[in-house]
Amino acid sequence: MSKKKLDIIWSEGAIYNMGFEAGIKSWKKFLKPGGYLSVSEITWLTDKRPEEIEKYWNNKYLEIDTASNKFKVLEKNGFTPAGYFYLPQSSWLDNYYNPIEDRFENFLKRHNHSKTAEKIVENEKKEIQIYRKYKEYLSYGFYIAKKVEN
Repeated sequence: MSKKKLDIIWSEGAIYNMGFEAGIKSWKKFLKPGGYLSVSEITWLTDKRPEEIEKYWNNKYLEIDTASNKFKVLEKNGFTPAGYFYLPQSSWLDNYYNPIEDRFENFLKRHNHSKTAEKIVENEKKEIQIYRKYKEYLSYGFYIAKKVEN
C-alpha cells in the first residue's frame, strides 16, 4: 500500500499498545490530507484524582492523560480536533470486566491453576477492583481528528 491513501484510520483499544503519540505519528503517513484518525484511548476524566488510582494507572501506562492534553498531542502532530466522547461505565462493566470475571475459573482450570495463570487473574482482579472504586475518574475517550492538509 502506498502512503497517504487512506481516508480514515479507526482504532479501538489498540493505540494503547504503541503509545498514543507514537501511534499518531506512525499512522499519520497513511492518511490523505484531510483524512481522519479515530481512536479510543484510556483518559482521565478529571484533573485531580485520588493517589491510589493515579499511581496504579501511571505505573501501567505513562501516557494516560486528560482529553485536553490528548488533543494537544493531536494538534502538535498535525491534526485538528473533530470530535470526542468518552465511553459510559456500562462499557467497562457490562461489556468488559463482568465477562472477564465470568471466565476466571475456566481460565484457571484450563491452565491447571498454574502460577502464571493465577498471577494473570490476580492482576485482572486488581484492575477491576480499582476501576469499580474509582470509575468516575477515568474512561476510554474516543477521539476523532482531521489531518491538516499540507
